Amino acid sequence: MSARGARAKSGHGKATAKVVPLEIPSADDEIEILEVEGINETERPTIVVPAEIRAAVPAEPAGPSQADLEEAVREKERYHDLWLRQQAEFDNFKKRADRDLERQRANAAADVFRRLLPVLDNLERALENSAGDDPLRQGVSLIHQQMLDTLAKEGLETIAAKGERFDPSRHEAVEMVDAEGREEGVILEVVRKGFMHKDRLIRPALVKVSSGRGAAGPARSAQSTDGD
Repeated sequence: MSARGARAKSGHGKATAKVVPLEIPSADDEIEILEVEGINETERPTIVVPAEIRAAVPAEPAGPSQADLEEAVREKERYHDLWLRQQAEFDNFKKRADRDLERQRANAAADVFRRLLPVLDNLERALENSAGDDPLRQGVSLIHQQMLDTLAKEGLETIAAKGERFDPSRHEAVEMVDAEGREEGVILEVVRKGFMHKDRLIRPALVKVSSGRGAAGPARSAQSTDGD
């Protein structure tokens, strides 16, 4: 039996196939294989979506506009500036806390030093009023030196006084003395030692200061002798 082949007709760039129905052959008939021409198997088939389905599918969201991008940049800059201010405030707070802690430590150390200085004064008076060969004096001298070394390790310093110019920020004058050959304001004698701790005055030095009236005494005397 013979069969008519179906050939595809192309229209508008799309390939379609027309297939002719085949009659069922009998056992004595030969089977002829039909070949469909005009179909490109590599092309994707066109799918037609009904309008009602297309309407139900939501549209893709539109991208951000230029105004939205500029607003996002301004918002980012605002939060960045806020973070910088918070960081600066935190740094200032930390510095203030460190200064307050250092001040509290210095105040506590100053209180301890002020309580110990009277003991140091008594040891020095005991040394001044005892004989040099007294064994007890030697023991007191050792204790006195040990105490000075311990206080020095903690930062306590003795204020220089004798022979120095009088400084009201570190010295306290208890007496003005007319000393011959001495200028005004020179410390002649230390009545009680003064101490400093890390640029902090713990106790001023009690001193006797030259009045300066005796400095011109010899010169005046010589002029008077020449006049006579």
